[in-house]
Formats: sequence, structure tokens, C-alpha cells
Amino acid sequence: MKDEVLKTDQELVTAALSDKHAFSEIVHRYEDPIRRYARRLGCADGDDTDDVLQEIFLKVYISLNDYDADLKFSSWLYRIAHNEVISFFRKKNVRPRVLNLKTEDVEKFFSQIADEKDFVELAHQRDDTRIVLDLLSTINPKYKEILMLRFLEDKSYTEISDILKMPEGTVATLINRGKKELKLALEARGMQNI
Repeated sequence: MKDEVLKTDQELVTAALSDKHAFSEIVHRYEDPIRRYARRLGCADGDDTDDVLQEIFLKVYISLNDYDADLKFSSWLYRIAHNEVISFFRKKNVRPRVLNLKTEDVEKFFSQIADEKDFVELAHQRDDTRIVLDLLSTINPKYKEILMLRFLEDKSYTEISDILKMPEGTVATLINRGKKELKLALEARGMQNI
């Protein structure tokens, strides 16, 4: 059996443009991260998530010729995913559900986002992750989304800029404001000195 060399995203795109069966490699590579991202944006129902995922990859396939190779492919894909999830909520005329994170995701999120140890201590000292989830649900959605991309999806400022179509300076500002709002929400619950 011949060992396959792992292809870059660019090679996968090129292959998919000439062979529609090669597109399945793109789906295989990105299905789990995009599913996770859609869930974090509030698409909690499994059937809804599957529907949104199908729409996302259909849109990617249809738009593959329009992909600008100067951009990072994953940023382009996340942008499509972002738009499709938002469109899904508009079509169904529903609001996203509360972010539901696993315990390890909560700990990772707060260890990365914290510029002070309060957040890390909250995640480590309290077994009740509901507090953390409730806290995230209280902040402005524009901050929650950008914090998720940065700290849960590990996207760079440039990638977030591409995904959300905003200047990198705005990304940095929103991340800082989001961190402050999260800290204020924590303090409002009397948890500043945990």
C-alpha cells in the first residue's frame, strides 16, 4: 500500500476543481472543525447542525472557482460557515442557543483569554461549568463570536479579519472589549476574588 502524502489546502482545492470526487477530501478535513464552529455559534440541535453543514459544503463546492488563492483557505471556509449559520437562524427566525462547551473547552478558553488569573481560577476551582456558560451567554454576541474564533478556534487576527470581513485593528479592539465585558460579567456575579 502506497503512503499518501498529506496534501495542502491549495492542492486539495486544485484537485477538487478538476475532479469532483477530490472534494470529499476537503469535506473530510474540515467537517469536524466546521461542525464544532457551527455548534459554538448556537446551532445546538444535531439535525439542524447537519443541515447547516450540508449547506456550508454545498456552498463551498459551488463557490470553489471563486476562491482567492491569496487568502488562507480555512479562513474562506469559515467565512462561508459563518454566513450560512447566520442565514440559517434568519430563515428559521430563531435565536442561537446558549453556547455549550465541554469542560476541557471551558478550561482552555479561560486559560487563553485571561489576562488576569480570575478566569483561570474560576474554570479550575468550580466544577459547575454552567456558571461559565451562563457568563458567556451574557456578553454582547459580537464579542462572544470574536472571542470564540480567537480562543476556541485558535484563529489568528488575520484569519478573523478574513472571516468576519473587518480590519485587523477592529478585531484587536473587539477582542479587548470582549475580554473586559467578560471580566465585568464575572465581577457582577461577585466572582472577582475567587
